[in-house]
Amino acid sequence: MDALGQLDLTSSPVASEFMQSDERRRVIMGPFGSGKSTACVFEVPRRGLMQAVSDQGVRKTRFAVVRNTVPQLRDTTMKTWFDWFPNGSIGYYKETGKTYYIKADGLDCEVMFRALDDAADIKNLLSLELTGAWLNECREIPQEIVDALDGRIGRYPSKRDGWPSWLGIWADTNPPEEDSYWYRLMEGLDVETGEVAKNGSGWSAWKQPSGLSDQAENRKNLVPGYYENLAQGKDKEFVKMYVHGEYGTSKSGKPVHPVFDRSVHVAKGPLIPNKHLPIVISADYGLTPAITIKQQDSWGRVLTLDEITTERMGLQRCIRTKLKPLLNSKYAGFRMILTGDPAGSSGSQTDEKTCKDIFREEGFRGYKPAYSNNFIRRTGATDLFLTTLTEKGPAYLIDPGCQNLVRGLNGGYHYKVTKLGIQSASPEKNMSSHICEANHYGDMYFEKGFNSEDAEKERSRLLNLQQSSRRAYTRR
Repeated sequence: MDALGQLDLTSSPVASEFMQSDERRRVIMGPFGSGKSTACVFEVPRRGLMQAVSDQGVRKTRFAVVRNTVPQLRDTTMKTWFDWFPNGSIGYYKETGKTYYIKADGLDCEVMFRALDDAADIKNLLSLELTGAWLNECREIPQEIVDALDGRIGRYPSKRDGWPSWLGIWADTNPPEEDSYWYRLMEGLDVETGEVAKNGSGWSAWKQPSGLSDQAENRKNLVPGYYENLAQGKDKEFVKMYVHGEYGTSKSGKPVHPVFDRSVHVAKGPLIPNKHLPIVISADYGLTPAITIKQQDSWGRVLTLDEITTERMGLQRCIRTKLKPLLNSKYAGFRMILTGDPAGSSGSQTDEKTCKDIFREEGFRGYKPAYSNNFIRRTGATDLFLTTLTEKGPAYLIDPGCQNLVRGLNGGYHYKVTKLGIQSASPEKNMSSHICEANHYGDMYFEKGFNSEDAEKERSRLLNLQQSSRRAYTRR
C-alpha cells in the first residue's frame, strides 16, 4: 500500500521497535509531539496487510479505535487519522456507524471509531467481534473497558475465513501518574496490590526519550525549539510529564517525603556494597513484614541496596524464604547489623515470642531495636539524608531495583487528603507504608545509632571502618 510509504521512522527507533512487536498487548509512552499517535494510526492498515488471504481472495480485519470522549475522538484521534488517510484515499468513511472502510490492495478492513462517554457506545463497543483495537491516550481509559475489550479481540475474521493472523491491543499515551492503573500495567506490577507481578502484567511498554535529549524522537517534524518553548513558564510537574515524558507524581495524597527526587536519589545503575563495611538490615513487622538492606559508604552516603516486601506472611517465613536466600547470594561474609521497629521487642497478645526472638532462632545475633518509634524522629532521619550533599553528591542513594521503596518515597507513602482539602493526621497504611517505615529504622541507625548503652561505641566503630575504607580507596 503506497500510503504506508509516507511514514518515516528512521529518527524514531522506539516507535519503530514498538510497531515491529507482535505482542498481544503493548503500549508506547512519550512526551508531547513524539509521533506516538501517528505510529499507532499506521498500525491499522499495516496489520491489515499482514492478515492471511481468505478463500474469497481478500484480507479481512476489523479494528476498534477507542478514545475517552466524543470531542476527543472527533477533534484529536479522527483528525490524526484523516490527516494521513483522507476520505476517498485508501477507503471511505460512513458517519452512520462511525466506520472507515479500507478497500485497497486486497484489504477488506473496517475501522470503527468509538468513544466511552455514552453508555450505549460502551455497550456497542463491548459487543463487537474484533481483530484488534487501538486505545488512543490510554491513560484515560479505565480498567473495566480494557479488561472487557481484551475478550473481544481475536473474534474476527471467523474460522471460516481463516482466523486472525495476528490479534492484539496497542495503545499510546502521555505519561500517567505513578501508582495509577496504567502505571502498574506498564511497570509489570499487580494492578491490585502494586507489587511486582511474578509473571508480569501481560503488557509490554515502550518509553520514548525526553524531548530535550539528543535521542528525542520526531523532532524533524516539529518546529525548531518546540520543546524548549513548551517548557517555558510551566511548572515542574508539567515539564516532567509532557516535555521529558516521565511518569507524573501521584495525586492520591500529600507525600510524606516531598523532598525526595527520583532523578537525584535513585542511582543510575546498581549499587555495589563494600565488603569492608557492615550492612544494616532494618525491618517493619506485622502481617506484611518489610525489610531494607542498607550501608553507609566511606563518604557518609546512605545507600539502600535491597528491599524485601511481603503480603500476608509472618516474619519467620519472610526470613526463611526471602531474607536468608538474599543474604546468602549477595552478602555472604558481610558483617550484619539488625534493627527495626521497637515494638518488635514486645511479645504479641497471643504469643510471648518477640520479633527479636524469631531473628535469634533463625541464627541472627545482636538484634537491637531502633531508638524510637516516634513518627517525627523516623521521618526526620530519612529527610536529613535526603537533603544533605557530600563531596561525592547526594547523601542518599537508592538502588534502582528497589522499586517499591522508590514508589513509596515518590508519593505512594502519603497522607490522605479529603475532597475538602483536609489532610489526615498520619500516613495512609498501604503497601508503600510498610517498606518506607522499615527504611526509616535503617536511616535512624545511621543518624543516631541504637537505643542501647553501647550506642556510642557502635557509632565509633562504624566511623573507624568508614575512615579505613576511605583511606584504602584513596590509595588505589
